[in-house]
Amino acid sequence: MRRRKDGATLAALAQEFNVSQTTISQVLNKLECNRRVIKRRLEAPLRRVTKPYDGE
Repeated sequence: MRRRKDGATLAALAQEFNVSQTTISQVLNKLECNRRVIKRRLEAPLRRVTKPYDGE
């Protein structure tokens, strides 16, 4: 991801890792999707699953 942001082309990355450009694209898309999910979960308010303990 870092190399792609620095300007590397899909073709250059594919050649470097000896895979197709499609594979590079799929990997980058999956990483971006995972990044968005993690960000959303970290920003979400904490939810209570059970009632708070009241000492009884």
